Amino acid sequence: MGKNTREQEGIIHVYFRANGRYTVFYDDEDNLELLRKMDRFAKKYNSQILDFALMGNHAHFLINTNSVTVLMKEALQSYSRWYNKKYKNSNKVFKTPFSSACKRNDEWVLYTSAYILQNPLKAGICSKVENYRWSSATMHFSEGKRFMPIGFQQYFKLCSAISIDTSFIDSLFKDYKEFIDYMNNCPVIKANIFTANSKWEYSTTEQIVSSVNKLLGGRILNQLSKNEIKDLILNLHKSVKCKMIQIASVLHVDYKFVKDCIREAPQPE
Repeated sequence: MGKNTREQEGIIHVYFRANGRYTVFYDDEDNLELLRKMDRFAKKYNSQILDFALMGNHAHFLINTNSVTVLMKEALQSYSRWYNKKYKNSNKVFKTPFSSACKRNDEWVLYTSAYILQNPLKAGICSKVENYRWSSATMHFSEGKRFMPIGFQQYFKLCSAISIDTSFIDSLFKDYKEFIDYMNNCPVIKANIFTANSKWEYSTTEQIVSSVNKLLGGRILNQLSKNEIKDLILNLHKSVKCKMIQIASVLHVDYKFVKDCIREAPQPE
């Protein structure tokens, strides 16, 4: 196999990031539509999705497939067309090409599943994998529905948007509790994630996006004037404890532009 040839068959960890590392997913519909696209094209190419996590400006999927390139190309192109129409955008949504790694044994598959589900913990969004709204953690085991910190409404949204094949990973555990304990405590990236008692100085991307949506009041981000963007930057800087690089990512602007706006703003006497 050539150095740059992508493996097409097997259980493959697929991950892709927004162009420019900007935030892509601004509301529930943005997340749900990506899940619908992935579900549609997985079924089209006789593939199964084993786990997933959507992370604001990137996403992870664990897929059992024999045609990963064509599946992902069609899914991401379809989503990009939908996204650009919704946001009246013409820019490339995702950085290309997507990345992938083939998992060659059961241990690697399980380890990768834990890595994917622990991503929200690493990002400081939550302290338990089952608390994150946009991953497949609660879709494992039918009895998992009894453990629903994300809420039944959110659970049914996920189930209506995407089907996942939990059979292999679930077969490695006695029940949902054992599964979720493993996923929370597997040391795959545990050294870098916070505990339930941690206190974070800055807001998460999810919290910043929520504040932006409130400030926009239904307006579309890329249709704002330069002065309106500046006002939005200053509002966020004043009202949300966040880093300037986070503001740049969420608003799709250069870090230097954010820095200059804040530096040049009139200071209260």
